[in-house]
Parts: sequence; structure tokens; C-alpha cells
Amino acid sequence: MTKAAPDPRLFTELWVSFAALIRSYVAAHDLGRPTGHACIDDGAEGRLSIRAEKKVLAIDFDGSSGKGEWTLYENVPGPERVLATGRFEFSADSTVKFSDRRGSVELEIAAEAFTARAFDEN
Repeated sequence: MTKAAPDPRLFTELWVSFAALIRSYVAAHDLGRPTGHACIDDGAEGRLSIRAEKKVLAIDFDGSSGKGEWTLYENVPGPERVLATGRFEFSADSTVKFSDRRGSVELEIAAEAFTARAFDEN
């Protein structure tokens, strides 16, 4: 007996929740900063960009597969410079697996990880 694939609408709903968590964490992080603020750009469906003082984190997500990619860019004038890239995947149990980490983490932890990446934190 094979396991049925999750309904793609599940991944779309997880993405909406994930993006909302990231927005909340970025806003909370900005409250404690005396200068410089981050902004979040909502591009096309399944795309989110966090623009911080030194970095831009672009996140692309495919709701039909539950998989996404992220790219971290240097946010300085001149030619675009890629600092890091990776992939991630949602599971039906709402956990997230990153290509550069072992195991899966809860949605909230994954959102914190993206926020930290944009703000130079580990």
C-alpha cells in the first residue's frame, strides 16, 4: 500500500502561514533596531524577499510540490553578488527540511532561521 501524496492546497496554506510568520519575525526584529529597517516585498505568488541593511534574501516556493529555493544576496550598489543558496521542502506534518541542515524543523523555527539569515545572525 502506497502513501497518498498530500493535497497541494496543503502546501499553499503552509506557505501562507510561513510567509506570515516571517513577516511577524521581521517586524519584531525591527522594533529593537535603533537604525535601519528591513522590508518585505511580496512579488508573485510563492515569492518573498526580505531586504535588510546588508542583505537581500529571496525565497521562491512552488505550492504544487511543497518545495522552494532561497538565495541570499549582498545588498550593496553594484553588481549583484550571491552569498549563499539553498533549498527547502515542506512536509505534510508542517515541518520544513533545509538542504543545508540535518533533519526537519517546525515551521516557526524555519521562519526564524530565514529571518536570522537576512539579519546576519546564526
